[in-house]
Amino acid sequence: MKKYSDKFLNQSSKLKNAVIGFEFEFYMKDLSYYKTLELLNQELKPVKVWGFRQYHSNFTPDSQNFKIEPDLSGGSNMVELVTGPMDFYDAKYYLIKIINFIQTHGYTNEKSSIHFNISFKDKDLNDLNPLKLILNIDEDEIYRAYPSRKGNIYAKTVKKIIPFKEYDFFNIPIMVVKNNMRLPDDKYFGINFLHVNSDKQQQRLEFRYIGGQDYEKNSGQLIYFLERFIIDSYDSIDVDFDMEDVNKLEEYLTNNIKSYKNLSKYDNFIVEFPTIQIQIDQNSQYDVVSTYYSKIYSRIFNLIDSTQDLKECMVNYVTSSQTIEVVDAYVKTTTTVKNLDFVNSKIEGIFEDCLFLGCEINKAQCIKSKLIQSDVDDSKILNCRVDQTTLNNCYFMDGYLNGDMYGGVFRSGKLGPYATMDSEVKIVTDNNNFFDTKYEDDTKGDKKGVITGYGKIFNKK
Repeated sequence: MKKYSDKFLNQSSKLKNAVIGFEFEFYMKDLSYYKTLELLNQELKPVKVWGFRQYHSNFTPDSQNFKIEPDLSGGSNMVELVTGPMDFYDAKYYLIKIINFIQTHGYTNEKSSIHFNISFKDKDLNDLNPLKLILNIDEDEIYRAYPSRKGNIYAKTVKKIIPFKEYDFFNIPIMVVKNNMRLPDDKYFGINFLHVNSDKQQQRLEFRYIGGQDYEKNSGQLIYFLERFIIDSYDSIDVDFDMEDVNKLEEYLTNNIKSYKNLSKYDNFIVEFPTIQIQIDQNSQYDVVSTYYSKIYSRIFNLIDSTQDLKECMVNYVTSSQTIEVVDAYVKTTTTVKNLDFVNSKIEGIFEDCLFLGCEINKAQCIKSKLIQSDVDDSKILNCRVDQTTLNNCYFMDGYLNGDMYGGVFRSGKLGPYATMDSEVKIVTDNNNFFDTKYEDDTKGDKKGVITGYGKIFNKK
């Protein structure tokens, strides 16, 4: 009989040196906030669970003190339970305890996930070989167990981190690729590398792959992947490449260099993507596009490589502004897309410094972007300007809202003269910021209201 718990018995020397912390995202069924705290403290004693009404509070958990707080990014009633770093066997014990608590008193959906934060007593993550870890992580195995996480914008494939466009030959020396590795400043990958170079007490690898509806209902599978991630990480510290790594890297580079080079000629692009029409200033004549193609093909490749099955759309290069417009497209990203304009398109994924005009945006994260005459559902809108646009069940922070907002969470930002919010919008304030709504007066939407958030005053202008 196969048992998850027996899979890595011969790797116990690695597992026992692991230091583990968890972040559990889930929803409560019917319990009040205070009853939730009471039950958690009963279930997890002697560990003390501290409750905070503030999203991303400054309290730092340790092995004897956990915290629970609202996770407004998943909706107004999602919570996040964060543990401190623990020894491996303690971590397994509390993993099971917390999973059982979620099964009894909570539930999960496609927005929910569990993050494993991994470091080691006897290893320094400053000596991590990130390329080795990326090559050896078996994402196909993960997606077979958690199929809804494939293509998830908050746990993107790490394979995309490997560079390849700089090379025009095969059999590339390992050190050349390794020295050109640039770890992303984006945490939304299946493995978040942002903390590996911190001091010993703060360093960790965050594995974000696991989640989806009912993730809590298979504890054996969770333990299996926890141990798998620990061993993969341990085996990638203070080690060189072996021949298996070399072969995997060469296969990856060969396939990607071939795809990249294949698009260097416009004729090849036409054959490969017959339903994508390239235009120059809205002119699609062959001679005109051919003249400009060498100038823009790298950006077009990035667009195609960063999206899933892009087709049946127009890509227009505007020569005066050197911008690229994507028109009438269905766009689902596999990594963060930056500096593009989208017109009359259906949008899903992570976008930064983009313009959206007349788009339908769903399950997306828009950062430092402009949204005009668009409809947005179940998305995070961060530091964006929103005009003549409807937000439904969205999370809004640090932007300018001059449209309509229905439901969701308004964490901070400025309101324009035509901004409206219905009664279901949860407004975060210093005094009332756990699932509550509070207005300084009762004049929202009439050009006079003032919203207070995180110690700042945001007046309608």
